Amino acid sequence: MKHLDSVAASSVANPVRASRGSAGRAAAPAAAPLPGDAAFQALFESSAEALLILDSDGAIQRANPRARQLLRLRGTRRAGLKDVLPGHAAEQLVQWHGGPAAVPPSMDASLASGFPIRVTVRAILPGSQLLLLCLEDGSVVERAETKWRQADAELRAVLDSVHTAIILFDPSGRVQFSSVRFGQLFGLEAGQMEKITQYDEFRELVAERFRDPEAFSAPWKAFAQGGGEPAHDELEILRPARRAIERFSRPVLDAQKRPVGWLELYSDVTGERRLQSKMLHTEKMAALGQLVSGMAHELNNPLTSIMGYAQLLLGHGLAPAQLAEARQVYQEAERARRIVKNLLYFARKNKPERTRVDVNEIVGRTLALRSYELKLENITVACDLAQALPQTLADPYQLQQVILNLVVNAEQALLEERGQGNVWIRTSRRVQGAPYGAGDRLLIEVSDDGPGIPFGITSRIFDPFFTTKPPGVGTGLGLSIVYGIVHAHGGEVTFESQPGTGTKFVVELPVVAIPAAEPSAASPQPARRSGAAHPGCILVVEDEPTVAQLMVDVLREEGHQVEAVLDSQEGLTKLSRERYDLVICDLRMPRLDGMAFYEALVGAGSPMRHRILFTTGDTLGTRTVEFLESQRLPYLAKPFLVEELKLSVDRLLNCAGAHADAEARS
Repeated sequence: MKHLDSVAASSVANPVRASRGSAGRAAAPAAAPLPGDAAFQALFESSAEALLILDSDGAIQRANPRARQLLRLRGTRRAGLKDVLPGHAAEQLVQWHGGPAAVPPSMDASLASGFPIRVTVRAILPGSQLLLLCLEDGSVVERAETKWRQADAELRAVLDSVHTAIILFDPSGRVQFSSVRFGQLFGLEAGQMEKITQYDEFRELVAERFRDPEAFSAPWKAFAQGGGEPAHDELEILRPARRAIERFSRPVLDAQKRPVGWLELYSDVTGERRLQSKMLHTEKMAALGQLVSGMAHELNNPLTSIMGYAQLLLGHGLAPAQLAEARQVYQEAERARRIVKNLLYFARKNKPERTRVDVNEIVGRTLALRSYELKLENITVACDLAQALPQTLADPYQLQQVILNLVVNAEQALLEERGQGNVWIRTSRRVQGAPYGAGDRLLIEVSDDGPGIPFGITSRIFDPFFTTKPPGVGTGLGLSIVYGIVHAHGGEVTFESQPGTGTKFVVELPVVAIPAAEPSAASPQPARRSGAAHPGCILVVEDEPTVAQLMVDVLREEGHQVEAVLDSQEGLTKLSRERYDLVICDLRMPRLDGMAFYEALVGAGSPMRHRILFTTGDTLGTRTVEFLESQRLPYLAKPFLVEELKLSVDRLLNCAGAHADAEARS
């Protein structure tokens, strides 16, 4: 039929109005001749569509076989359109034929039999006033349109239920479809999307919501200029909320691979990116923990030597000037020791373990981690720690993280506001009036004089990943971790804030009764020295030469016979050949470490396995702690004090002597 239309309109630019003048139409002859084009006549007769040729008076000049069958025309008798098409349809066609309307009509009507049809004017035949009409089975058309509308509704329902936002344009930029999710993603009301008809309107409404509007418009511009390839890119949207948006865009092609539209799909990947960032942060922290452990061990060895020799100098009767210098060296070394110990205490991954804790001690240890940074940032920290606070059962590592997160949160708020400020930390006890200790609460308050929390976000500050800080400054996890840890301990965390007046966080922890057998979280300390032990023969196994020499010098001053080896294999050889009263062995050594050294003694049945003192710079390492606790072995944490070394050696030698006397008596 497409070829038939082109043949009928081949000689005019506008086939519908080709023969009409400005004053109306010329009168048609009584029997207008049909076009003599053989191709037109052949197509007319063989077309599967019902075609009629109608004159200006509404008389049917010719009907093809399909039309005669549909209209039930018999013989050669001429009929008028009104004869087969009662009602207003025939009159409307005649009026249109003689009127000024430029758009050919298409109307629904019914035959005399009641059968529904659709009448469409295809063309005005060139050189005449004859109309070429097409009659279509109205029921088929209606069923097709109904089926199309149903398919369209089903497709829209499916696309609207997809979590991805979808928008489709035709080649001219006209919006063909936009899903409900599209408006939701960009914070648009339903009425706003319905009013958008062209890409330019769409860009004007949406582009400014992105951090880079030009990057947002680039794919469509490439398509409009004749290019446009399928592409993935990631954009950042700032309004109505900051999100990471992944976009897939591509041209829509027909069966001949010609572009008939442009499709863009938008997905919110903010959660995925945050999860990836969290995983990277977790991996970094795990790597940091391993790095800190190794660094602490390397630092603890020289710190042990520095502190030890400083103490020896302090005991050698120096002149006042030299004594002051030696004391300064010792104090700075002690400060470095505390920093390393606190860093290890915080950085190591530990299983949650409820043990006896002193809240004030944890506050002090936490502040030691941040004191240098706070000082550099001109932030003053004031502490008001209540005396005689009861101890409670809690995880010291997790409580330290709670305090550290609150301090860092206050620090970042002050730096963002004015680059300096004040932080106050206060501990107290609230008595509930119940029997002593029952229902009492320990309070930890961390407050600042920063900008405060805006009223509109107070309900979200404990939400995971929620942050008002710029990218790279906050992860949105600090306060949610605080909330989770405190509630896991049966406590509560609340805050008070007014914009411009600062913020105060209050952590309440229950006072949990401590069983009598509950061990302390602190490292075991040697007993007070009641008297020096009898001189003994001691073997020092230590791969660090300065630490080994320090122990030799300290113990020889006490009257002991001391020998040091730098290799654990050599130490085993000496123990197999010579008699010693005590072995002091480092846990971390190359080749054969302290654990393997001990296992070798156990395997050989050596009595020295009961006369061993370990030293280690990694007392918080999980493997180290499990080994020492499972075997109930005494140890000294590096860097140790000279007095601690003397006390430990005296205690172990006395125990060994008492054990030997008992064996002799038995």
